Amino acid sequence: MDKSELDILLRQIRLEERIIGDKENRNMDGSTVSFQSLRLSGQPSNLLMISPHGRFRPTPMHTHDYLEVMYLYDGSITQHWKGGSAVLSHGDFFFVPPGIYHATDVCGAGDIAVNLIVSDELLKKEAFSILRENLSPNEPYLIRTGHRRANETVCRLMEEIFDPENYAAEAIEQTAILLAIDLARVSVQPNKRNPAPEELSQQDILYRVIRYIESGYKTVTLSETADTFGYTPNHLSVLLKKELGQSFSDFRHSFCMAQAALLLRESELPITEVAAQSGFSNMTHFYKLFDRKFHMTPGEYRILSSSRASEE
Repeated sequence: MDKSELDILLRQIRLEERIIGDKENRNMDGSTVSFQSLRLSGQPSNLLMISPHGRFRPTPMHTHDYLEVMYLYDGSITQHWKGGSAVLSHGDFFFVPPGIYHATDVCGAGDIAVNLIVSDELLKKEAFSILRENLSPNEPYLIRTGHRRANETVCRLMEEIFDPENYAAEAIEQTAILLAIDLARVSVQPNKRNPAPEELSQQDILYRVIRYIESGYKTVTLSETADTFGYTPNHLSVLLKKELGQSFSDFRHSFCMAQAALLLRESELPITEVAAQSGFSNMTHFYKLFDRKFHMTPGEYRILSSSRASEE
């Protein structure tokens, strides 16, 4: 599995995302999920497992008896817990220690996250010592990072888990240790201070900006968004760059690309119509951005998605 195949896999709308209903959500509300109860078929290691985060419905308040780490691959997701909330963006790692009740808001198609389920056995290893010191039994821990190496390492970890080869279990353990070291390096850098929960709870305005962009991504502009929330365009642009690590245009286009990818996988619409329904009137610009995002043309993406679906 290479990076483009991983990207396609993560963006696919899974069967359980289509069929899970309110009853399943109610059953989860207030529950404790145990490590022993997890059934993640086909994963080669019990030291660390990965569960893609479900979209299109909110996740009710629940807790676990194990450490869960959410990695935000693309888009944005809002986590809530008693006394705080945080808007996660691309590259963020959100640590939820055992016993902490937390919930997430509803996610759109472009909000891609995975939950790393960490066993006690793995957490006790020496490489995790710095991260263990930062974990509190009373609140989550957020590492905001555009750290290239950490992002590359977690993607390699996903490739090992989702497409295992010989010695996959050993590779997963070693890659998880490398990821712990990458994150420890980020967490102790003096200029990479992680916001405290009380600071994060003040980010409601940013959350509303994010949702505003998502809901109107086909036509929304920086000037319009800034005016709606009482910012100057330059101030909002700087804020988004600081908090999300992306420009307004790049962030808006992430939703456009997610919609285009969805239509290419799930419909037989002509590519010109896919572009139009994803917010593009200029086909040259559409092809350029699509290639930058997926490293292939829309036609190649459709063929690759179709071949993977038929194999399954």
